[in-house]
Amino acid sequence: PDSISYGSTIKAIANSGKSQPVAVSRAESLVNKLGTGNEIIFTHRLRLLSKFGMGNEAEQLLQQMEKQNLNPGVIHYTAAMNAWAKSTSDVATVRAELLFKSMEASPSFDIDRAAYHSLMLNYSARGDSKKARLLLQRMLESPSLKPNRNSFTMVIDSYARSGSKYAGRKSEELLDQMRELHAAGNHEVEPDSITYASVIRCKQISNNEKIHEMTNFDKIQLMRELQIEEWPFGLNE
Repeated sequence: PDSISYGSTIKAIANSGKSQPVAVSRAESLVNKLGTGNEIIFTHRLRLLSKFGMGNEAEQLLQQMEKQNLNPGVIHYTAAMNAWAKSTSDVATVRAELLFKSMEASPSFDIDRAAYHSLMLNYSARGDSKKARLLLQRMLESPSLKPNRNSFTMVIDSYARSGSKYAGRKSEELLDQMRELHAAGNHEVEPDSITYASVIRCKQISNNEKIHEMTNFDKIQLMRELQIEEWPFGLNE
């Protein structure tokens, strides 16, 4: 077996539904058999760690790559930031920001949309709407990046998680901006049911109301207000 087959096996382990200890242990066992690793192997190992929110371990792999004279790329740093996004550590966001700044400081990195999304996910998951909104603005101002619906939806999610009384108004501002950009030709930014669901959560949070307590009349009124044709939640919500 070569590194490609080992990498494919590690990927399969990550998608197998195994618990963290079992999955990580099996991946490490494969790596020990291989004896060394390349960028492909490290990519799959980092993605496995990101699945379980193992930020420290992910950063250690980046350091290990450098010791083996391998050059971690944007894809490796992005996986590490994703690991911090799912981490419960109090310093997760700070560590993700440091990784992003390391890429910005290096001329060898061409930071892509996925990397921005990885940092944004750290903000969104913790309700840091201010930083999420500023990062989105940077993407909008960048000549080489084009935000998509996921970019906007993550920021809207950050408002929902912030619990702010302004969440509803802010989310509608972003929804209007998405529609304007879509009308101008950016087809990747068209709102979908996930976006609408997040906007509705924001509005209900601002009104201190529960979605599952809404009457059918309330739902219809809100759908008209937001100009959507289908209720984006399940029948019980």
